[in-house]
Amino acid sequence: EDFEPRPAAAARDRFARKIAVPSAVFDRLNTEAKQQAFRIAEVHTARLIQRARNVVEKGIEEGTSFPDVRRKLQQIFADEGVKSPALSRLRFVFQQNAQQAYNDARRDALDDPQIAGAFPFRQYLTVGNGTPGVNGVRPEHAALHGKVFRWDDPFWDSHTPPWDYGCRCTFRALTEGQVKRMRVRVVNLGYVRKRIRVAGQRRHGIAGNPKFMRGKLDYSKIDAEIRGLLEETIG
Repeated sequence: EDFEPRPAAAARDRFARKIAVPSAVFDRLNTEAKQQAFRIAEVHTARLIQRARNVVEKGIEEGTSFPDVRRKLQQIFADEGVKSPALSRLRFVFQQNAQQAYNDARRDALDDPQIAGAFPFRQYLTVGNGTPGVNGVRPEHAALHGKVFRWDDPFWDSHTPPWDYGCRCTFRALTEGQVKRMRVRVVNLGYVRKRIRVAGQRRHGIAGNPKFMRGKLDYSKIDAEIRGLLEETIG
């Protein structure tokens, strides 16, 4: 039973830890902290960001299709009297967050001591064959394709897919025997940092976003770990 699929509630529980932030704050977060935040590009109203986050959370929990989530997102923009983002952006908001929630829940399951003992390695995989530019794969992501790390390497804390804007990568668990047969080198976070340029480290101030001050965000679900990440990067 250790290998039974987890229900969608596991993914919902992971997403429920995300806090809603405006884009200006999101841009100042480090890679790890960004994975704990929810934002919609160019949307700064606190109430609207919070309502959109709740729609996505419910969609993940219920396994709702994108068209249903899209209609609900468009409705809340209409309710707030704000022009709805383009369809492609709404699709990204849902798919990116759903993918991350499921992959985080999957990682939690694989981190179980018994399962990690059987599958102590994980391989990073991009869309396609890892060639930069093919299927829209960026060089930073292509550089990771096929790389194998131990399950507990700090690499996964900041690079569990999707770790960057529009990331469609994934990973798979491997046994020690599989790694030996593949004849691949097991690498680590230090190796990766020397060879790829991690995107998304821009630093922008939050001044100039007065619309964000039209309401307060609900931080009641924030835990100590996420609070520490936020305090470390934005105070």
